[in-house]
Amino acid sequence: MALSRHYFQIDNSKSIPLYIQIQENIIELIDLGMLNSGDVLPSERDLSQYYGVNRMTVRQAIDGLVQRGLIIKQHGVGTFISEQKPVQSFMPTVTGFSQRMREAGMRPSSKLVERKVINPTPMLAHRLQMPPTEQVIMIQRLRYVNDEPLMLETSYLSFERFQRILAHDISDHSLYQIMKEEYGVQVAEAEHTFEPMLINSAEARHFDLPEGQPAMLVRVLAYGQDRRVMEFSKSVVRGDRCRYYFRVTTPTPIII
Repeated sequence: MALSRHYFQIDNSKSIPLYIQIQENIIELIDLGMLNSGDVLPSERDLSQYYGVNRMTVRQAIDGLVQRGLIIKQHGVGTFISEQKPVQSFMPTVTGFSQRMREAGMRPSSKLVERKVINPTPMLAHRLQMPPTEQVIMIQRLRYVNDEPLMLETSYLSFERFQRILAHDISDHSLYQIMKEEYGVQVAEAEHTFEPMLINSAEARHFDLPEGQPAMLVRVLAYGQDRRVMEFSKSVVRGDRCRYYFRVTTPTPIII
């Protein structure tokens, strides 16, 4: 069933350029689930009538959404809503990548890129709350969602504490689950930091993307119940296939 023309609205009195308002309106309809993957957008002529603008303005808005991967134009067929980006939800959960993706109804998988024991830099030893003379397990995995590479994740763990992990097949197994089963250690708290970045040539090869594409660098410090650091990880998350969702609430007031 086609979406009613009344949902395609902008405010001509605003100083925001009209083509940006059109993009924001269509993105909002996608976010609300009113436009879904595979749905056909109205024609440029119809959209120009709905929004009260000329077709060049509509075309500029549509072309921008195509470049962002939100819609797909097929010559002679129409303009369609593309498959939408996985939503990474980090608050308040402390669950791992695989569990988050399964909870979102997606199919996660991983490929082991590299695993080795290294001597840590002073900064890495500081993050892991360990002496710089101790060694560290470095595990790098390419994480997939529905068979599409989404994230290049590099995890660092204390070798002295977690050396039995080296005997496990971790290509498609949850690192947190192995730590829980082998050591009885479970994530109780995690700190996340986010930083915009552009992928380099080595990272681009993993994603089959051009160098310089936008991405997000996500750093995570995971703590166990004893407040000791379990893991430090750095993940390069491709920006064209992922977005992040945060829900923030105020504390419940205590009435005395």
